[in-house]
Amino acid sequence: MTSRIKNKFSFKKNNAKVFLFFLIFTSMLWLLIQFSKNYTKEVEVGVHYTNLPQDKIFNDESDQTLRMVLNGNGFRLMNHDWKKPILQFNVDDAVYSSDDQYYFHIDKESAILKKKLDFEGRVLSIHKDTLRLKLDVNLEKKIPIRIKQDILYAIGYGSDKGLVASPDSVIISGPSKIIDTIQFIDTEPIRLEGLNVDYTSALDIDTQELPNTVNIVPKEIEANILVSKFTEGSQKIAITVNNIPEGVEIKIFPKEITVVYRVGLDMYNEISPRDFMVTADYAKASEESSYMTLELTDKPTSIHDVRLQEKQVQFVVLK
Repeated sequence: MTSRIKNKFSFKKNNAKVFLFFLIFTSMLWLLIQFSKNYTKEVEVGVHYTNLPQDKIFNDESDQTLRMVLNGNGFRLMNHDWKKPILQFNVDDAVYSSDDQYYFHIDKESAILKKKLDFEGRVLSIHKDTLRLKLDVNLEKKIPIRIKQDILYAIGYGSDKGLVASPDSVIISGPSKIIDTIQFIDTEPIRLEGLNVDYTSALDIDTQELPNTVNIVPKEIEANILVSKFTEGSQKIAITVNNIPEGVEIKIFPKEITVVYRVGLDMYNEISPRDFMVTADYAKASEESSYMTLELTDKPTSIHDVRLQEKQVQFVVLK
């Protein structure tokens, strides 16, 4: 490449650098001029309350935002676009309070307001001159857990106690009007099929239907199932007839009934006829019928799938 061509290329390159420098310089100068001008803009600021009483809790019906019109240069207003300002109000500074409601007066000319906003311009107007804070009674209550379960054991297996939750209850706290309506807490569902060994798992508390103002401790529980081999057992139980009128004598056929059930092998020998009670209520018998309905009114907690081989007993009134 000749010296003349090199010089021509170098000259063009230098011209491009100079042009780019002046373009950037004039753009920055234009931005500085524009942002130094005064503008009027409506903004929304957040409201936060501090020093709440320990036995009270924030109510969402409180004023949580405040709209206002600001006037200032572009730099000051741009800062409010990047970061939404938060106005802090101490409960002790409320101008008036009644029935768990606190009121705060807002003066657009106040230097304190500008200081809280961190704004050196002018506050032209505010949407409201009074903010309301509403509090609720913070109630704490212990409530039972309800486990959503669908458990199928393998053939020949079962569990004496079924699924046991640990702990079996939780502590909830929040606004009293909400806490008073909650009678139990659900867990996430658990579904098992063909279970033939002991099972342990952590289950989360289901909070999807609860408001954010409700707190739960703990947020998960442990589910345990002790699985054992099961077998079928049966007992012959004498039938007890209730509500026989004075002076009336009846005979029943048969006098005892067979109760069939499933039970764990480890508990099989623990079950005896005295653990059961089968009754018939004479007062419920129909005058046109010679049968009374049988009810199993007492049984061991360790047996499952209990059934009576007969659901009725025949009776005869002796005269």
